[in-house]
Amino acid sequence: MKITEEIKISDNGFVFNSNTGDSFNLNPTGLEMIKMIKDNFSFEEIRTNFLEKYDVDDLTFEKDFYEFCTLIKHHQITIQSNPLDFI
Repeated sequence: MKITEEIKISDNGFVFNSNTGDSFNLNPTGLEMIKMIKDNFSFEEIRTNFLEKYDVDDLTFEKDFYEFCTLIKHHQITIQSNPLDFI
């Protein structure tokens, strides 16, 4: 999964898709996650970071992560070469 070049992400969580004109606001957790995806962190690296940093269990993290990935894909923030790959 890659963040498309048309996506601009500010440090305060504002996300703008210049291709569609859509904009979104992310909470600090979503911003941290999208930046890690943009920086090509693996799923394991993202998972480890969140499990160590936040009070979340593995199952909850995975569910929330995949929901987040589905949401950003739906809004054309990411592209995937394989539709079954989330990272």
